[in-house]
Amino acid sequence: MKKRGIISIVIFMILLIFVSFVLTKYFSWKKDFLNGENVTCLSHEVYDEDVNIIDRVRNFVLSSEKVGFMTFDRREFLFLLKDSIQSKGAAEIDDMCLVSERGVWEIYIHPRMGILQLPWVGVDIVKDNRETVELYFRNIYVGGTKVPEAIAKRFLRKINKGISDGLLLVIENDFLGKIIQNIELLDDSIVIKGVE
Repeated sequence: MKKRGIISIVIFMILLIFVSFVLTKYFSWKKDFLNGENVTCLSHEVYDEDVNIIDRVRNFVLSSEKVGFMTFDRREFLFLLKDSIQSKGAAEIDDMCLVSERGVWEIYIHPRMGILQLPWVGVDIVKDNRETVELYFRNIYVGGTKVPEAIAKRFLRKINKGISDGLLLVIENDFLGKIIQNIELLDDSIVIKGVE
């Protein structure tokens, strides 16, 4: 009986040390992340009413030019993304951040469910150098820790299939009045190229 008690205490101590390590690592990452140079967060940005995104999309769609471009900076992209996500989910989004470099954008969401504040969750959106509209999610993160591929693989496959199907639907059904020929993820903006 005494042996079981000692084993239970040792297991409890190991779990306590592990949880302490994970929490320390998460809060250290969070502090560094939010103070990073290349991070754009909605909590730090003010939406400028003078910049009318709807007019920009309308001008792109109605343009009579053979080739047209539509550009959104990092801040505008985050506002658009939050609008599209917020209305569909049960969780509220307290904040959303973006770290970008050419071809890879890391998007982090800080969700809340009721009074429960969930940890930061992130994804990599990747675009190769070819002239295509193919975007895909490569990794999932909880804080700064990458979710193991064995766990994330099924989820990533479903998300990537959804992105692919959505882009195919928009392109084949000519929703925008143009064929979307290319999407570029640049350091500071996303550029969409359409042709008639």
